[in-house]
Amino acid sequence: MAQGSAVYRGEIELTDSDANRYATLETATSLHPSESRERLALRLLAWLLLYEEGMAFRGGGVSEGEAPDLAVRDADGNILHWIEVGTPTETRLQKAARRTKVTVVTHEGVLRRWQSQHKGHLPGFEGEILVLDEALVTPLAERLSRRFRWQATISGDTLYLEDGSGSLSSPLRRIAAC
Repeated sequence: MAQGSAVYRGEIELTDSDANRYATLETATSLHPSESRERLALRLLAWLLLYEEGMAFRGGGVSEGEAPDLAVRDADGNILHWIEVGTPTETRLQKAARRTKVTVVTHEGVLRRWQSQHKGHLPGFEGEILVLDEALVTPLAERLSRRFRWQATISGDTLYLEDGSGSLSSPLRRIAAC
């Protein structure tokens, strides 16, 4: 863990009727000194929305260049699913897509900035972009505590989240990147 990092621990009751997944998930990850709370919230949401057995957050901090933000690995350590949050570079995405399945998780505000950086189009890579409403991510980031408990329901391509301070929701918009 990087110096000055704050550990966030959570328990999430997940009901995903779209994928027929029902679980109680526990996680721990760090908010690194150079990372915004919004990015941390996106990482946690990516973990929740794409959860697979064995999924792990990047070790070593946000500045660890070669590793994905989240990954699912096989028994030999090979990456089966590479997950990024925010606005990864086109080069990084293309390199990852040559090796494995790639998903980017972001929200509308970040997506607009990303598109403007790429002159109106998205970076070319084979994979998927999962877009959440900023109206979910921003308030969640503002009220995220170092110990949290969420109840999350995914139904009809919508995420409903209860965090003890209120209810939030967001459609889950999927964009095929290529």
